[in-house]
Amino acid sequence: MTSENSHPTPPVDAVPWDALARYLCGESPPDEVEAVRRWLDELPARGELLAALERATRRLEFRAPADLDVEAALRRVRARRDEPALRLVPGAASPAPEPARARWRTIGIRIAAAVALVVGGTLVWRATHQTAGGVATVVARTYTTRVGQTDSVRLPDGSRVLLGAASRLVVAAGFGEPAREVELTGEALFDVRHDAAHPFRVRAGSATIQDVGTTFTVHSDGGEGVRVVVTSGAVLLKAAGARPDAGVTLHAGDRGTLSPDGRAVAERDAATAADLAWTTGQLVFEDAPLSRVAADLQRWYGVELDVSDPSLAGRHLTASFKGERVDQVLNVIALALGARVERHGDRAVLRGAAGGVTPR
Repeated sequence: MTSENSHPTPPVDAVPWDALARYLCGESPPDEVEAVRRWLDELPARGELLAALERATRRLEFRAPADLDVEAALRRVRARRDEPALRLVPGAASPAPEPARARWRTIGIRIAAAVALVVGGTLVWRATHQTAGGVATVVARTYTTRVGQTDSVRLPDGSRVLLGAASRLVVAAGFGEPAREVELTGEALFDVRHDAAHPFRVRAGSATIQDVGTTFTVHSDGGEGVRVVVTSGAVLLKAAGARPDAGVTLHAGDRGTLSPDGRAVAERDAATAADLAWTTGQLVFEDAPLSRVAADLQRWYGVELDVSDPSLAGRHLTASFKGERVDQVLNVIALALGARVERHGDRAVLRGAAGGVTPR
């Protein structure tokens, strides 16, 4: 019996175990990724199931023996999972109904086999994609998010990425041979598993950010340059192709920017909670230039904010939003700037107050 507030567990036969195995390993083709996400969104219990499987696979410390035939082992797991609960001897009478306890034991065996299939799928991936140094070899992969959507990505080396709204992450082919390189457009939080023998680098706009064992965010929206905030460890921020000594090393609590002209600047102990607010679905602007405000609104709401009015040049905004409708957000911005806003579908034009100087 389930309580009124509990979520029913998905039937064992209805779970796409093979697809989940590929999804957990990061090996799903794009169309399958979308299909799995739709399947997960249909019932809360499915997300709980995936989270449990992910915790199980994350705890694996796998070392493949030289004679391991993983594919054969998985075939046996699939066969055991799919076999009927009871085999009848030809000519024998039909059995009595199976007692409830026995039925649950049978279901438990099949669930265990299905979990083994997902975990085994991870082992297959690791066994067939590992190099001698233990770092996974992968083909190029691209992850994208829609307007207003964030997504969690697990990289082959175990590093984690929280990809911001309307952002794009490209994992380079041969990731881990020897360097681990990704390319970002938009915003992301990186929680990197440090490995000095296989440097981790993020290419964003004209910047290269190299991990020195850390957690950090990268914001890259083009014209404003690249902004990096370090929450633990350290990173090296420099222009792509520049000598290492041309960049700056950022430590926990530092914020760094790479200007469009390639100049790297460090702001020591300048990071604030606002820099990470987007990871919880909140937009926080602290004395932010309107170019940054416009870029964030485009990614989170899909609205292009035109701030080309000369009376708004050099203006900054301090405001925070979480869950408000886009019209409410636009009205708050206009009110804070003493301006007015005109909405035309997916485009909004911000104009200085008529007949006077717009206050700061």
